[in-house]
Amino acid sequence: MLTGLDVFTIRLVIAISLIEALIALPHNCGTNNSTVWRSYPSVLYVWSGQDSSVKNAKDFIAVIDFDEQSLTYGSIIRVVPLVSDPRNRIGQANNEPHHSSISLDGKYYITGGLLSFLSKQKEIFVWKIPRNPKHGPQFLCGIDAPGACTDEFQPIHKSQFLVTMMCNEQAGSPGDIAVIDADRCTARSLLKNASRIQNFNPHGYGRLNNGSILVADYVLPITLTSNTTSKIVFRNTCRHFYPDGSLKRTIHFDFPSDPRKRTGLGTGIGFMELKTIPHDKYARGFACGTNTNTLYLFGPGMPRPLAVYDVSEVNGYIKRPSAGIVSIFPDGKRMIMTFQMRFVILVDITQPERPKFLRVFDFCTDKSIRNLRIQIPGTNTKTTFPQFCARNGNNVGTHVIVHPKGEIRFLVFNYFLKFGLAQFAGTRSVHAFKLNKDLTNFSYDHRFNPNFDFNKISYDRRQTFYSLRAYPHHGQYLRT
Repeated sequence: MLTGLDVFTIRLVIAISLIEALIALPHNCGTNNSTVWRSYPSVLYVWSGQDSSVKNAKDFIAVIDFDEQSLTYGSIIRVVPLVSDPRNRIGQANNEPHHSSISLDGKYYITGGLLSFLSKQKEIFVWKIPRNPKHGPQFLCGIDAPGACTDEFQPIHKSQFLVTMMCNEQAGSPGDIAVIDADRCTARSLLKNASRIQNFNPHGYGRLNNGSILVADYVLPITLTSNTTSKIVFRNTCRHFYPDGSLKRTIHFDFPSDPRKRTGLGTGIGFMELKTIPHDKYARGFACGTNTNTLYLFGPGMPRPLAVYDVSEVNGYIKRPSAGIVSIFPDGKRMIMTFQMRFVILVDITQPERPKFLRVFDFCTDKSIRNLRIQIPGTNTKTTFPQFCARNGNNVGTHVIVHPKGEIRFLVFNYFLKFGLAQFAGTRSVHAFKLNKDLTNFSYDHRFNPNFDFNKISYDRRQTFYSLRAYPHHGQYLRT
C-alpha cells in the first residue's frame, strides 16, 4: 500500500515529466501542429558545374555533411562526377547544372542541365541513392525529354517527376512540361498539343490537389543572346493545365506602362517563379515578376491576378531584375523568397491578400556577416560581402532557396547563370540559415561553410566550392 509520501513522489515525477515534455514541444505559431521543426542529421547533394579553366572540368554532385553534431558539419565529404558516355550523348561538362529533385520513394536523385541541348547532349540525369546517402549517388542514365532548357523538377509518384522544359531545341517557343520515369529512364510530354501553345516558356509551377497545374512563363531564351538588353523578351502569362495535359486557361498580366514600375530590362514581366499555397481553399498561388518586382496572387477561380506587394520596398523601391525562388511551408502560413540576387525574405502569408514581411536579410549589409571572409571566384583575392557588393553592383547571385519539410534550417545558393546577357555568377557559394522556434525570424549559420578554407595550418586541406572552382546551383536534403 502506498504511503502519502509515495503518492506525493509519484505525482511530483509525473508533473516534472509533463513540464519537460511541454518545454520540448516546438512553438508552432500558426504552423501545422503535426510538423516537428528541428535540425535533423542529414547530408546534402549539391548539383554543381565546374569552371572551364579547370583541366578535364566535370559537372558533379558534392556530398555535404549536414549533421550539426558532426565534426565535419558543413564540409564537402565526397565529390561524384557525372559519367562521360559520348556514345549515349552524355557529356561530363557544359550542361550548366540547374535544378534537382529526389523521388517520393527515395530511390533516385535527378538533375538537369539547362544548356545541355546546345552541345546536343542529353539533358536529364538519373542517379541511384545508396542505402547510406553519405556514400554519394551512383549515376544510372541520361534522358532526352521533349523540349529543351531543362528547368524545375517536382516528384509526383514513386519514381516519377514533372519537369518544365523552358524552350524548344532552338531556344525559342514553345517549351513543354515532361513526365520523367526514373525507373525506366524515359520521358514523355504531359501536355496535349504543346506545339500549338503560343509564347510558352514555362519555369516555376505548382501542382494542385486535383492534379492540375499552374505554371509561369518566364523568358524567351534566344533573346538572351541579343547584343542589347532592350531586346530581351519576358512573358506576361501564367497557365492552368488540367491533369490530362489540356490547357484550361491562359492568365494574362498587365505590363505597366509607367517606367518607374519596372526595371527597364527588355519588355514584359517575366515570371521565373510560381508556387501554389498548400491548403488554400481557392487553390491560389504566388508569382513574382522579374521586371516589376511585384508579388501577384492568382488562381483558377480568380477573374484576374491581384498585385499584393511591391517587394522592391526592401530596397527603397529601387527596381532591379530579380531571379527569385520561393519556398512555401507545408501549412501555407509562411514563405521564404530570394529577391534582387541579394535579399532573403521571410513572409507571413496567413492572409495571402496581405502578406507581411517578418525578416529581410541582405547579403550586402547584414551585420551578422559584415566581417565574414570570402574569396572572389577565379582569383586569390579575399574580400567581404560588403566589399564584393560595392564592386559588383550589389549583386551576389542569390537565387535558389531550399527548405526541407520540418527542418529548422534552410539553404541559399549564390549563383544564378552565365549565359549571353545573363551574367550573374555571384559569389558561387552555398549558405545555411536557421529559423527561430516561432518561425518569425532567422539567423545566418556561421558553422556551415563548404565554400572557402582559410586554414593555413592544415596540411590536409579540405575541398571547397572555391578550390573546385565550382558553381553550385541547386541541392537536395537527405536524412541519415
